[in-house]
Amino acid sequence: MAKKPTLRDVSQHAGVSIYTVSRALGGGQDVAASTRERILQVANALGYVPNRAAQELRKNTRSSVTVLTASTSNAYYLDLMKGVQRVLRPTSRTVVVADIAAEGRYTRAVEDATVQQLIQSRTAGVIATLTLSAQNVKLLDDWDIPVVFVDSAPPAEATQVPSLTTDNVAASVRLGRHLAEHRFTSWLFVAYPTLWSTREPREQGLREAAAAAGAELHVLETDNDEASAFDQVRDWFETPGRVPPDVVVAGNNPLLHGTMRYLREKGIRIPQDIALVAFDEFPWAPLLDPPLTVVNEGSEAIGVEAATILSRIIDEQVRAETEGRPPKPKYLPEDRQVASADLIIRASCGC
Repeated sequence: MAKKPTLRDVSQHAGVSIYTVSRALGGGQDVAASTRERILQVANALGYVPNRAAQELRKNTRSSVTVLTASTSNAYYLDLMKGVQRVLRPTSRTVVVADIAAEGRYTRAVEDATVQQLIQSRTAGVIATLTLSAQNVKLLDDWDIPVVFVDSAPPAEATQVPSLTTDNVAASVRLGRHLAEHRFTSWLFVAYPTLWSTREPREQGLREAAAAAGAELHVLETDNDEASAFDQVRDWFETPGRVPPDVVVAGNNPLLHGTMRYLREKGIRIPQDIALVAFDEFPWAPLLDPPLTVVNEGSEAIGVEAATILSRIIDEQVRAETEGRPPKPKYLPEDRQVASADLIIRASCGC
């Protein structure tokens, strides 16, 4: 592996003293904002991690795992964590949750800072529910920290990194065919941004099904949170001259929440006035009035499989360290899996 960048490397590339670099990276207040920004950019480009992290990593007991989420308001993550905890609890490893898209809003700066913190805190491994940058995946690999992606695809450059994804195109086509059986001709898909890698295949499947059924698909993009969904759905429905759709398809739990709140406030009945379906099952979906039709990915089972794969990799690293070998994460071809999703039919679609 190439030599890891040092404080001196950052100093030389930034054109400032080692002392200034140390103060800037340590949060010292006596460094000009422009200088601090330049140093941070150089450190990030070089993949530099402060020496204290390197010192601590030598004592790494590989006892904690981090789950990176993208807005913890999504119930999908609750079931995912159940599965992760079920596997890790007997191993005595702890689980830490880090939200890199709080309230549904993502920034690259937060991702970069979080990855740096994971390295400095000596996390043993990462389960990522959001596609990370290729640079950050490589940085974690440089520090021998394995990553397993769930419900999201790894960056294209990370050809060996494990991933547990769902065939969202097929799942969406199946949902769309069911909507066609109801003879719905106007569908509204309330969708989160394409930053989340599941967005495009879900939209693709719905488009294919709508085209086959002779239906019209409208796509309404919103931030990945309940408040934004409410505002966007309100604006869409209340645009003068717009005809309401036959069915609304909510992209996930937060968007479903915002959509339902608007429909409820306006007295729009489900399914008498508009049918409603959604992606991602959650415990109270069958308790709603009417019970909700959903596409179910089985996130708890995904959590079990992700934690099982990650535990195997970490255990192999521990053995390698014990035997004096480099603890490089060892990935297997079977660590990349694509599962199918279930369509759970309830009354909200009109059945």
